[in-house]
Amino acid sequence: MESTRPGSFVMKRTEEFLELSATDLVAYLNCRHLSELELAAAEGAWVRPVMWDPYLQILRERGLAHEEGYVEHLTSEGLNVVRIEGAEVSDQAISDTLAAMEDGVEVIVQGALFHDCWVGRADILRRVDGASRFGPWSYEVMDTKLARETKAGTVLQLCLYSELLEKAQGTAPEYMHVVVPWSDFEPQGYRFADYAAYFRQVQHGLLAAMGDQGTAATYPEPVEHCDLCRWRETCEKRRRDDDHLCLVAGISKLQINELKQRGVATLRGLARMPLPLDWRPDRGSPEAYRRVREQARVQFEACETGESTFELLPVEAGFGLSLLPEPSGGDVFFDLEGDPFVGEHGLEYLSATYRRARPVTPSTPASGRSRERKRSGLSRTSSTSSWTAGNGSPACTSTTTLPTSRRP
Repeated sequence: MESTRPGSFVMKRTEEFLELSATDLVAYLNCRHLSELELAAAEGAWVRPVMWDPYLQILRERGLAHEEGYVEHLTSEGLNVVRIEGAEVSDQAISDTLAAMEDGVEVIVQGALFHDCWVGRADILRRVDGASRFGPWSYEVMDTKLARETKAGTVLQLCLYSELLEKAQGTAPEYMHVVVPWSDFEPQGYRFADYAAYFRQVQHGLLAAMGDQGTAATYPEPVEHCDLCRWRETCEKRRRDDDHLCLVAGISKLQINELKQRGVATLRGLARMPLPLDWRPDRGSPEAYRRVREQARVQFEACETGESTFELLPVEAGFGLSLLPEPSGGDVFFDLEGDPFVGEHGLEYLSATYRRARPVTPSTPASGRSRERKRSGLSRTSSTSSWTAGNGSPACTSTTTLPTSRRP
């Protein structure tokens, strides 16, 4: 089985069945079309694109370092740690995992689990009190994650591993655990039974989707997961070839569905839709549809002429940028440059403030509490300064922060 790291697999068709993993569960949760593409690749109809993203590569490296750090922590506590070699869920890896469980090993790293068509490599299997088919002990799953907040995908992964673990040891684990960075390696526990119904719902949905191949085609609607997906260029090309309505800047899915019901399914069609509307939207205001129609028109004309075009919107009092105060000498602009991968909170290695009546003021690198003190000091300076507007009245001070780096 192919893998990018132990525990991260791709869907695979064997002679006996379609092999699935937690990766497929999370993919189905994020995007139904992604599951369709992965199935097509498993059947040989598509070749999976190769994607390299330096940001994702850094996250992978940090994830591996975090896992190794936790294993070292467990070893330093004097626990008996056994690592299952390899990256695949092979017969040998499964056999070695079961042997370690039978021996009552305290910590099993990258345990290989398998049942029916489901496979997985758990970061950690930790021995706990409680009878199983192996004796007066059993195991629970522990997974190391970089995210500070446990996401639905992580819960699904833990649930799958817990179910596979139940099949291996003959009893369901009571808890499953997540270990996040900067927590002194203190696990966060979740009761398996509390999430089992949700897990089964998603699991059955994926199995049903795999069985409906060719009868329930999906479309590559843009979703948040697109930024991380290997298929993103494939899907983007299809949307552009189809002139899909999602290409209209600022349009909502609700508006797309309404327009399709009205026979408008492309950007070109929306750009040519007559105004004023001769129909009333089921949801939303006619003005909102007029705005997206005009946006589509501007984009369509730019494509036709090959020139970038724009139109200035009329200024409306009490709306948009009109809500900002008039410029004054008390305005402060605060700019940050940072690296989110340094330490617990990242490192802001360059920041500066700019005031209309004063030069740019650079600052020294800051992280953690020193960064918070800097922002606190800026707020105090802004609120206590005696700057005045040109007419002598107190200035309205506004602080604008410009984010310049992606954060995990």
